[in-house]
Amino acid sequence: MVKNLRAYWQARASLLRREWLILLVFLFAMLWIHRYIFLYADDLYYSRDAQYGLNYLPEALLDELNSNGRVWIGGAMVLALKPQIEFFRILNPLILMLTVYILAKMAAFSDSPFQGKQGKRDNPAWGLALLCASLFFLLLPLKIAHTTIYYAACAFNYLYPMALVLAYAYLLYTRISSGSRGEKVLLLILAFFVGSSTQQAGMIGIGFTMMISLYLSLIRRKLPFRTFLPLYGVMLLGYTLIIHGSLKRLLWEKTAGNEVVLMDVITELIKTNIFSLPAAPFVLLISLSCIFWFVLFSRPGFLADDCPAIAATLSSSEWSRAAAPEFEDGRPLGRKQRLFNRAFAVLLGVALMGYIYFLLYKNISFELTHENLRSFSGLSVIAFVFLYLSALVYLSVVLLMKKNAPFLFFNTINALGAQIMLIVVDARFAAAYKVMFPSLLLLSVFIFYSVLAFRQNILYLALACFLVALSLQQKALILVGVVCLGLSLIHCLYSIYRERESQRRLKLMQTSLGVFFCFISVLVFGATLQGYYQASIPQNYNLEAIKEYHEAEKKGGLLLKKVPPSYYGYGLGNWNDMPYFMKECYGIKEDTPIDYID
Repeated sequence: MVKNLRAYWQARASLLRREWLILLVFLFAMLWIHRYIFLYADDLYYSRDAQYGLNYLPEALLDELNSNGRVWIGGAMVLALKPQIEFFRILNPLILMLTVYILAKMAAFSDSPFQGKQGKRDNPAWGLALLCASLFFLLLPLKIAHTTIYYAACAFNYLYPMALVLAYAYLLYTRISSGSRGEKVLLLILAFFVGSSTQQAGMIGIGFTMMISLYLSLIRRKLPFRTFLPLYGVMLLGYTLIIHGSLKRLLWEKTAGNEVVLMDVITELIKTNIFSLPAAPFVLLISLSCIFWFVLFSRPGFLADDCPAIAATLSSSEWSRAAAPEFEDGRPLGRKQRLFNRAFAVLLGVALMGYIYFLLYKNISFELTHENLRSFSGLSVIAFVFLYLSALVYLSVVLLMKKNAPFLFFNTINALGAQIMLIVVDARFAAAYKVMFPSLLLLSVFIFYSVLAFRQNILYLALACFLVALSLQQKALILVGVVCLGLSLIHCLYSIYRERESQRRLKLMQTSLGVFFCFISVLVFGATLQGYYQASIPQNYNLEAIKEYHEAEKKGGLLLKKVPPSYYGYGLGNWNDMPYFMKECYGIKEDTPIDYID
């Protein structure tokens, strides 16, 4: 008994070290790239206002209330940017690490009585969930990252509210029934801040509250519905602040002549969320995961709560392999449901090949017009969108019912709702990647859960690596991806004729594919890091010149370097004409002559 207890604690300590290593490496990477991030665009306004002192804070909060309703976010930005960018360079990596932690918690969580609490740290899938969540941010395309996580104003408006929403949802589901009074007070505080954060995050928070309360009270019958009433009241109270600012913003947009054209808004939403190169890696991974789930659920001998690590591949040995005996139950799926799943897998597979052809090969631009709706390409796009979204909703319901994975369903519904609510805004906002970021965060949990489920499936891992390499459109990566896919197919065909395959070879292939996927993510992150470093050189030069300007006894002119506009920053062109708010932020007199080095 003593030996078993010692072995258990040794194994748990090993897992804990691995998990902390993943988080610390991710934190180091984020701290590294944040060295080359500066104040951009709206950051300059908030940093300038912060110089007025705390006496100005009430006026700043009132301005936020009347402009967009995001009161506490505006106040937090004023306080955080008072020391200019230095505090943000530390705060943002910590928030990102917290977001990684919560996403991994959601992906590894299950209510299944056959596998216990998946959120526990001794769960073997927990470390892999952390790795997936970390790689998600490293793989994030620049067009999404530069306006969501590497820009202070957008991080406060999109990343931080979503981190708060995710924490609130996880704690609400796991703590509302067994938590102490202090934890319930914490939930009330979180509910208010979530509700009063942003339009999207507040509505997502309301969605989580509604779905969790209905699920736990009416379906699981764990708690009476009245337990959640204080949370509804507090969250709706917070959301009234957002509604006040939103109505004023809508009136201002209408006065400015920015009318909402529904077809244009839907077109931009489809392009931004699905038919765009930045979204392609995640759409491909979600579609691939859906296909494998459909094939798995169409197996004649499949048990409803069979281990999710059972692989849906070509060979019988792959079908029967289970990486971990977490999910076991004896309720088989019906024949009609299995046939439906098989047909859906075929349709989605064909649609996915069409998606790859239209977007990655032909790079056809999509516009939703009455003429396009009657063309082959337009109908193909609509068909893929319908199949893609239907598969997500259907599988999230099935996984909730069969595998007790509640966050997959909650996140999917909220992700769709967060985009549907944008049909009332101008098409310019619907086309921004920052407004698709909350939905992408929510849907990422589906990807992580699928990776955990099929982590022993060589074909799934190889296809995932190949599709991500294909979406990046780099010939060398695509070639390596083709080689990995070919080797995986050979492995699957070989295992048909030899059931007792080498576990060592299997482990080697799994590790190789995992390393290749990590390499792809690091390669993308490395390119982003290099770009921000190059963009930082003239900015650091200019900041040093401004410092010398302030240290000089007699204020003269400024000699600055021009900063080329790029995605490695936001509004970098401000350095080249130095608008008044930028001068005020850096304490430069309005009449100071400024010359530039090309």
